[in-house]
Amino acid sequence: MELKISYRHIESSQYIETTIKNKLEKLKKYFQGKMNVDWICSLDGTLHTSDVTVSGDHFTYHAKSENDNLYKTFDDILPKLEKQLKKRKEQTKSIIHKNSRSKNSD
Repeated sequence: MELKISYRHIESSQYIETTIKNKLEKLKKYFQGKMNVDWICSLDGTLHTSDVTVSGDHFTYHAKSENDNLYKTFDDILPKLEKQLKKRKEQTKSIIHKNSRSKNSD
């Protein structure tokens, strides 16, 4: 997994990077190949934003969260990404099972 963290109007810290890495560990179970993550942390006035793009060989997922607390945006982003990943996984399973049933009926 390649992780790129960018900051806009926020100073970087080791704690932020560690927190993001820990959050991303939960997503590894959905991926078997190479995965690139671009995570942008920004501050506009008092509004913190996390903007995440996860991409690989045949997929790209995106999620964005805004809150008055940066760490709350981290917590809000994960369910959004997991929902997209679960949906894709179910679609893939459905296609695989549909194809295997049609081959067995021949």
